[in-house]
Amino acid sequence: MIKIGVCDDESRERENLTALIEAWGLSHREALDIHHFGSGEELLAAIALGEKFDVLFLDIYMGEKDGITVAREIRTIDKTCSIIFTTNSADHAIEGFGVRALHYLLKPIESRALEDALDRAATARASSRERFIQVEMSHTQYRVAVGVIRFAESRARVVSVHTRSGGDIDYYDKLDNFERLCDDERFLRCHNSFLVNLDYVQAIVNGAIRLDTGEDIPISKGIAGIKARFASYTAQRF
Repeated sequence: MIKIGVCDDESRERENLTALIEAWGLSHREALDIHHFGSGEELLAAIALGEKFDVLFLDIYMGEKDGITVAREIRTIDKTCSIIFTTNSADHAIEGFGVRALHYLLKPIESRALEDALDRAATARASSRERFIQVEMSHTQYRVAVGVIRFAESRARVVSVHTRSGGDIDYYDKLDNFERLCDDERFLRCHNSFLVNLDYVQAIVNGAIRLDTGEDIPISKGIAGIKARFASYTAQRF
């Protein structure tokens, strides 16, 4: 799910931009959560209450606080969201570097330009999701990208981390500790001894999780809840 904020003081501009965003979402099979704001003050109030966005479309020419000013305030709170300015003029493009704007869209906004901007935002979001963890085996520290971990299992206080490349890392620890280390929505604890990355799950068959490699991971508890979690995660991705 990509959470998007559209901030423009003209309702027609918000509607037109939303239609283009929704069309991009359909063509890319991306689930979108779009929120509308009629002023920069309204957007900042929502962020102050805890709202967080993956992508923000900000009109530069708005009311008392223009888009550049709003973006500066947002950057004091959120360093990672992709900010895309919409404007009738490119006069403020240089100022946009100071708030790390991802893109500028000149009005009237063309669908291709909007698609390019959102493609860049989606790429930036995917890159920011990738994290690395460190585990130690035989006095050697291993740096592992969370996204390449297919599943992990625990036997006799040894955690085996199975990666996409096929290489395994075995080290002494509890699976509970490894799960906390990953701390990622992609991972599902389906068994006391197994932690699975949902990105590699193909199906749930006969009480087991089947990975895209054909391996079956046992489910020891709450199969209904696990099915619901898998269905929800798949729907968000596609």
